[in-house]
Amino acid sequence: MAQWISIEEATAKYGFETEYIWVLIEMREITVNYERPGIDIVSDDSVQEFMSRNEKGATLMYIEKLERYCIDKSKLCSIYLSLLGKQDKEITRYKAAGILYDTLQIKWLKQCDRVQKLEKELVLGQTTCCTCWLKRICMKIRK
Repeated sequence: MAQWISIEEATAKYGFETEYIWVLIEMREITVNYERPGIDIVSDDSVQEFMSRNEKGATLMYIEKLERYCIDKSKLCSIYLSLLGKQDKEITRYKAAGILYDTLQIKWLKQCDRVQKLEKELVLGQTTCCTCWLKRICMKIRK
């Protein structure tokens, strides 16, 4: 039966850094158990097996796995970079659309104001006020 220890215990017991343990987990060199919420534990046996395989130095298999791991991480970074670039373009498009919307809204409000003034002029033109000297006062009152 496998003995499980926390990652912190493994770092203290074997002298590895926590980040290196996580790299070994991602490379599937050692076994991790995520069943306990908030606590990640590794198999002590798998850590010992890894150490015994590599006690005389890094093996060719380990180097190939590490190289594959680095290539995969590099591809993942490229994908993230591409996504960030696409997000930047999308944000730029949204900003441009927002500016266009604001411009159109300002023009629309001006047009509405002109239409209201024209409606008032037309109403006054159909009444007797069109020849009256108080026309300006009437216009101000109707506003």
